[in-house]
Amino acid sequence: MYNIFFGNRRLAVCSFPEQPLDDPEAVYYSPGSFPELAYLPELFITYSTINTLCIPSKNQESDFKQLCTRLFRINAGGGLVTNLRGEVLLIFRYGRWDLPKGTQEPGEDIRYSALREVSEECGLNISQLDIAEQVCDTYHTFHRDNRFNLKFTRWFRMQFNGEDDTMVPQMSESIEQAIWVNPRELDNYLSNTYPSIVEVFENSDLAIRTSSAAL
Repeated sequence: MYNIFFGNRRLAVCSFPEQPLDDPEAVYYSPGSFPELAYLPELFITYSTINTLCIPSKNQESDFKQLCTRLFRINAGGGLVTNLRGEVLLIFRYGRWDLPKGTQEPGEDIRYSALREVSEECGLNISQLDIAEQVCDTYHTFHRDNRFNLKFTRWFRMQFNGEDDTMVPQMSESIEQAIWVNPRELDNYLSNTYPSIVEVFENSDLAIRTSSAAL
């Protein structure tokens, strides 16, 4: 399944028997042609009463690419980071809890982008960050520079190995807090986050209950 998030709403490209994120009120839509799929995100933004629009697909990758045709793609990397105590790194920005991430620079390897953004946004020494496996990709939209942008974020598991894990939030990026959270307390924070961040945790090895958070 591919989920494109529009704030708390989503377009979901799914296989025929698949249910989109357990949403009982999802609306199913079967477009008939490529142009129709390409313009569907703009129509979805207009009809704001639908929270989940599911597109049943026999070729999910192809239909997802067609949906993205008219959206400006921005590649980004982010980290799901734990420290030596097993605590999870969260940031607070724009009134919600989030994970550190940022735009890939030209010619930059996406794994390095993810490490650099975690280091910059949280004030952690990049040499003490170890990057591991990819967790998932997420896709969310935002309107800026008179266009609809689609951020493709590739998420990686990371370990911070420094004994001094004091953090300095990057105020220039509107980050108000950067904190370490015990995994048992994550639900308290993820009740106020973005659906795409919930998706990262649901694809990780962290045992938390996020199925209804922020949806």
